[in-house]
Amino acid sequence: MRSGIQTLLGEAGEAACYALDILEIAERARRRNLDLISALYQGIERGYIYYNENNPDDNNNFFVENPAALLSMFAGGRWTVEKADPDYIPAPGEYVVDRWERTKTGAVIGHFRLPDWDSLHDSMTVRYGKIVSKRVFRRVG
Repeated sequence: MRSGIQTLLGEAGEAACYALDILEIAERARRRNLDLISALYQGIERGYIYYNENNPDDNNNFFVENPAALLSMFAGGRWTVEKADPDYIPAPGEYVVDRWERTKTGAVIGHFRLPDWDSLHDSMTVRYGKIVSKRVFRRVG
């Protein structure tokens, strides 16, 4: 186990929703489970996921820098991703990640989730917010 694993997991619990959604898509596409911690570290090491291990308060921790490459690495083949309007209806074979937002006094809170799967049991952003956009993933090779 790597030093700082608890800090990494705590940060992942706070901010890794988009990365976790992408890894869930990879599991569905490959029809097998991933080693989540290993997958997160690999994504970070390749630069697909930003993570500053020296600063757990870095607001960019777990920002997905290259979502298509992250999915390609774990699902196999080549994938693309594009941002779509909230009313987009996916075509067969496409995977969609919904971007939810909730406005609180002085802040906009965001959360990513699949339409039928959420990394959180009860997201307040989903409960009190709305879908503002979608990320559409397509296999192209």
